[in-house]
Amino acid sequence: MSSNESKNEMLVMVLIDLAAICQKLTENPVVPEHIRGKARHLVEEFNVLLPHRGQGTEAHHFNGERLIEKMARFIPSVLEVQAQPTVVTME
Repeated sequence: MSSNESKNEMLVMVLIDLAAICQKLTENPVVPEHIRGKARHLVEEFNVLLPHRGQGTEAHHFNGERLIEKMARFIPSVLEVQAQPTVVTME
């Protein structure tokens, strides 16, 4: 396998894993809606590219790399969510 093919396989693997994380965020009701919405949009972009895996054009390849970048920049926003302290009631 050439180094270019290896790089492409690595990028596809990373894109698939990031898309899976985004999908999990969309499915979890405790995640704030603004984050779920952004994650949903990223998953939709991924789903458009997925059928072209391994046979995409240069444009598909470029869009895949940009999507990796978008997802990688999005993931840290999950840390910005303010956690609410658990309220313990005394009975």
